[in-house]
Amino acid sequence: MVIKLNQDSRYTEFRIINCYVLLRNMDMSTFIKYIEVDNLEHREALELLFQEYSSGVSATIDSTIVNQLFALPYFHGFLCFTGNKPLGFAVCFESYSTYRARKVLNIHDFMISSNSRGKGLGKLLLKGIEAYCRENDYLKITLEVDDDNLVAKQLYGSCDYEDYQVALMGLNHWQKYLV
Repeated sequence: MVIKLNQDSRYTEFRIINCYVLLRNMDMSTFIKYIEVDNLEHREALELLFQEYSSGVSATIDSTIVNQLFALPYFHGFLCFTGNKPLGFAVCFESYSTYRARKVLNIHDFMISSNSRGKGLGKLLLKGIEAYCRENDYLKITLEVDDDNLVAKQLYGSCDYEDYQVALMGLNHWQKYLV
């Protein structure tokens, strides 16, 4: 498959080979990889990034989280590399829309390393996820963002995400914690 991203000239078309490398920037140094759960490099990269991620959130993240994620059949993950250095990740979960009879991908965790923010990596990671979803016939991508996370909301908006609670008036998302 060839990915063509005509809207932003910083990204180039790139072939997906077994969903491994999804997208590269024009100078080919930064790229998005689909996480292969049996790939040790991917495991170590996600573990490293989760250490930084967990230091910035209020909840305690279990040190075995990567093992737990990799055991889930509906887990999909993406890594952002510059050279051989991992600089970001997205943890996603697949669900299904019974109304539309199509797969849905939810971005549950999204992180760019703090020293690499503001360089377009978040946008590249989102575009890589979108390329994967388009190639694999997903209906849509969903995500949640804290109301006070203005930088993330600006990034998502710049990639054409919208607050669908506003777009779909009268639809509310409810939850009940069991633990």
